[in-house]
Amino acid sequence: MCMSRLHRAVTEPADGWMMVENVEGRLHRVSLLAFEGPQPHVGDWLVVHSGYALRRVDSEQAAAIVTELRAGQEALS
Repeated sequence: MCMSRLHRAVTEPADGWMMVENVEGRLHRVSLLAFEGPQPHVGDWLVVHSGYALRRVDSEQAAAIVTELRAGQEALS
């Protein structure tokens, strides 16, 4: 099963691709082919699914999601 995940953009887009970092700190190269809205920039939070950046998430919502994810990871440790 594939799930959408939250990532932060770490490079500017180039040729329809960009590098992003997930909450665990892993880097991934994602396609912007399915991206909705204006082109993302470094620091933007993005929803990524199966190697495609889909949409931008505002920073307040992203902070709340990251807090929840990290709390869940700590609870499993």
